Amino acid sequence: MYQIKKIIASVKDLPSEVKQFLLKAALLFVGWKIVFILVLIPNEVPDAWLVRQLGKGTAFTLNKCYGSTDFKSVAIVRKRIYGNDEINATYAIVLKGGVQKIIGIFQACNGLELMILYTGFIICFAGHFKRKLGYIVLGVIGLFLINVLRCSMLGFLSLEHPNHFDFAHKYVFNLVVYALTFILWMFYVSNIKKTTPEIV
Repeated sequence: MYQIKKIIASVKDLPSEVKQFLLKAALLFVGWKIVFILVLIPNEVPDAWLVRQLGKGTAFTLNKCYGSTDFKSVAIVRKRIYGNDEINATYAIVLKGGVQKIIGIFQACNGLELMILYTGFIICFAGHFKRKLGYIVLGVIGLFLINVLRCSMLGFLSLEHPNHFDFAHKYVFNLVVYALTFILWMFYVSNIKKTTPEIV
């Protein structure tokens, strides 16, 4: 009980800007989860589209890197159990020569949660609407392109160095993607500070 009172007292002592940020973040998180779980997941919006584009982008990048037209992305829709319901789940499989499976891209790999996390931070932070919108659009596009590059590099490892695939997939590229997301946030915050006049 003492610890809870201590936490409440600490929250009360926070600056008003921090309290507003935390309140916005909490409301946004709860709202997003409700919409995501009840509406977006059952209807595959925008998961199916993102997975397909990620597959196409990965195949395109691998073709460019290898100077070939061997790599193609195929979208497959399967049924999966979600709660008590059976819903569609779209996967993208990148194939070489139409037969050899190079990489499978599932909904958990499409980067949507990271895009929402990035967008939520920008929305909750200070700044003008137009500036926020610009950073959100460019940041989301940037995160998508980073994810295409990540999947392409995993495809390369799958072909050339399969022993390193699992480690790179679970640790290296996740660390890189989260680090780049953090850099995008810091870029936004530093630019906001430069353009916000100091109060004397």
